Amino acid sequence: MNRTGWTTVVAGSLGLVLLAWFVVANVLPRGTGPDKLPDPVTLKVAAGSELDDVLCAGGTSKAEESTGTPVRCRPSDLVKRLKKETNVELQPELIGTLEAADAIVADPDRYDAAWFASDDYLRLALAAKGTDDLTSSAPIMRSPVVLGVHHDVATRLGWTGDTPVSWEEIARRAADGELGFLMTSPASSNSGLSTLAGVATAFDAEPPLQSEDVGVVQHDVRQLFSGQLGRAASSGWLSDMFRENPSAYDAIFNYESELLALSEQVDDLDIVYPSDGTTEATYPLTLIDDKKQKAYEAAVAWLRTAEVQEVLSATSGRRPGRTSVAPSPGVPDNDVKTLPLPDDLGTIDELIFTYFDEFAPKTRTTYLLDTSASMDEIKLNQLRRAFEGLAGDDTSISGQFKRFRKGERLSVFTYADEARPLGSVVVRDQPSRDEALDDLIDRVGELAGHGGTAYYDAIDAAYADIKASPEEGATTSIVLMTDGEQNGGQSYAQLVRKYESAYRDLGVPLYVVLVGEAATSDDASIDQLVGLAEHTGGREVVAEDAADLRKIFQEIRDYQ
Repeated sequence: MNRTGWTTVVAGSLGLVLLAWFVVANVLPRGTGPDKLPDPVTLKVAAGSELDDVLCAGGTSKAEESTGTPVRCRPSDLVKRLKKETNVELQPELIGTLEAADAIVADPDRYDAAWFASDDYLRLALAAKGTDDLTSSAPIMRSPVVLGVHHDVATRLGWTGDTPVSWEEIARRAADGELGFLMTSPASSNSGLSTLAGVATAFDAEPPLQSEDVGVVQHDVRQLFSGQLGRAASSGWLSDMFRENPSAYDAIFNYESELLALSEQVDDLDIVYPSDGTTEATYPLTLIDDKKQKAYEAAVAWLRTAEVQEVLSATSGRRPGRTSVAPSPGVPDNDVKTLPLPDDLGTIDELIFTYFDEFAPKTRTTYLLDTSASMDEIKLNQLRRAFEGLAGDDTSISGQFKRFRKGERLSVFTYADEARPLGSVVVRDQPSRDEALDDLIDRVGELAGHGGTAYYDAIDAAYADIKASPEEGATTSIVLMTDGEQNGGQSYAQLVRKYESAYRDLGVPLYVVLVGEAATSDDASIDQLVGLAEHTGGREVVAEDAADLRKIFQEIRDYQ
């Protein structure tokens, strides 16, 4: 072939290549790179509740998240599109990080995959059982755990502009009473655990933090938590607490993405990035069932395509997992120094135990227990088991973290036709060997059902008791359990008048546990009770079965 002929062939071939490139880059939809599986595959996914923005159509509601059980939801457009383009269907259950670790360690077949802000704790928990064979994806999204501060507070503290703010500075301001903040519970939420691990690591001379270092940094870390004013079980609930009463707090530790969303609803909220580093959530999708390897790989590859990365950033306010993809407008792209999390389960566990025993505000809880005629032997037995679990009988990961703590005051009232005090104790250092606590639990176990249901009288008695003997510096709350409607005692209107005139300034939230028929009742008294709980800053929790009481009483402790 002559030279002209070769030139023609090469030119023609190059033209075809360029045409193909143009079609791929500009005509074919981006994000269709992974091959579609020949047959549909479902991945049952344990997922963090904050991922409802990308997994669930319309997110999830407070009512859904207050059931005390994992939340399922309708698939989002993104999940539907993933199924259409890869034949992989994600079927998420929204569940707490440590609760999921409990479930997966106990039953690896319960889920095919996990999707949380971090899979570090799950990996370490499985390793402790000798079964760490997880496959973890590269980052799907990224969001550092940072501090949101009211602008006027940041100005007063000199934290505006490009002024570097270290963990030492933040801790000192908190210890001096100049910074009061919210944080999620490290026993249930990754953002709380990340904050705790972040500040401890920042004070550690040679990170990553080791078990023997926890005692060394304890004094410095305690300074920070002297400014903690409240906590919640999830990042979303924490943002709600701040949003509903922003003047009550100076600041909030949360994911950057949560703070970006919060800043659209709370005026003048600045984001402070600790200058000596912070932890970063990378949201890896983690394979548990290796029989689903191909489906998992297809889902990960699709989620990490450039277009889907852009959609995820725009939907969630998080940074793309792929650093080569630009974040959505409004999502920061500044460099953030990251700190390593402890790489040992014993260190993390000791850090969490130390937080509750030494750092967290002491708690005072008044339990109001329904002993009306509808409370049969089965329900009362489950009630006793719930208290035994809180005293240390529950040996699960989350159960150990959520047990009664040293210095905690517990008061118990029963109510049927009228409210009566059952007992009050201050928990010793070892709850499992506390004779006074054992005696109180024995009295709970001896209760019998009779009479009507006067829960407004019980609420009145609890608030009156707290007002008569306040405890300075204690985080105080009331937990009422009922299985039926109000049918005796003072009316709702009478209690509301008394609450507004005598109890509101106490700032004590009421948590309502609805058991059995009370959970599905459409009686007006139940709606009024739940409305009162929300008015006080508390919430309802639903236990459709009395067997859920142990888990639900633990869940409420994330807010106390």
